[in-house]
Amino acid sequence: MPQVTESIIINVSPKVIYEVALDFEKYPEFLSDVKQATIQNGKGKSLIVDFDIKVIKSIQYTLKVTGNPYKSIQWDLIKGELFKKNSGGWVFKEEGKGKTEATYTVDIDFGLFVPSMITSKLIGSNLPSMMKKFKERAESLA
Repeated sequence: MPQVTESIIINVSPKVIYEVALDFEKYPEFLSDVKQATIQNGKGKSLIVDFDIKVIKSIQYTLKVTGNPYKSIQWDLIKGELFKKNSGGWVFKEEGKGKTEATYTVDIDFGLFVPSMITSKLIGSNLPSMMKKFKERAESLA
């Protein structure tokens, strides 16, 4: 599957959206597909995070996440039952006082045959909705 990128303007500083994006264990509070996100190891700029999401079926995977405070977050797949590749990240660019352009990029490849309904939901239809949820969450905390 090709890489997908989407951007959104969020009415908060890069610091606020960076902290929301790194607060994995709170994802289930505002992202309905995320059933659980658990930080297994690390703190600060380098983390190992286990995810359990439900997109038509339950999917578990583990990512290595690296942050560049208030500027970017990158991740790479460590293991996952459906994924052959899952890499991507966020880039946060200040767009004037109290505004940030948040750009999300994901590059996913599946190791097995995965129904197009799941791939479409994971990448296509979910991405704009997910971006809106991050925007709402960050703006509610500012």
